[in-house]
Amino acid sequence: MAVRRRRSADESRSIILEVAARRLAEQGLEGLNITGVAEEAGISHATLIHHFGSSGGMRVALADKMTMDLIGDLLAAFEQDVSTTEMTSNVFRALSEGGHAKLIAWRAVEDNAGGTGPTEELASSFKKLIASMHRVMAERDEQDLQNLVMLVGIAAIGYGLAGGVLAQLIGMDSEAFAAFPGWMTDHIS
Repeated sequence: MAVRRRRSADESRSIILEVAARRLAEQGLEGLNITGVAEEAGISHATLIHHFGSSGGMRVALADKMTMDLIGDLLAAFEQDVSTTEMTSNVFRALSEGGHAKLIAWRAVEDNAGGTGPTEELASSFKKLIASMHRVMAERDEQDLQNLVMLVGIAAIGYGLAGGVLAQLIGMDSEAFAAFPGWMTDHIS
């Protein structure tokens, strides 16, 4: 009989969020149900509830983790002098693939319906992002940088949610749609 190793709370949360991210990418928001995530993570339904409180709590934690990972990637890119065009393309890709934009949209709806709002940790990450941008783009003031983050974020989320449909409606072909992040970067630089 194999001895089962007890995981720490952090290990369990990490595994759950890893499974949830994979299910989100494969199945969309419907894949983020407690039973399916718990089963795939090899834990009980009660353990998942213990760590997140509900499927909503798990979704909030996943949205925060995915967003913090994206901000971490952006901070690293600023340190490595990655081009603005490449960074913008990476943001668009990260938000349009894997369901991240849909999860953020769900989070926004939940927050407007009396949800928990952004965490201190997430707000702190955005402040670090603005500070890092200011080091690289010293000629721009903080308000301008906040506006840039807002514009790119909203555009990338919209691109991930409904961009393809809007592109079809306005007669934009798939090549032009794929080039949109670069076009936007050129026009805000």
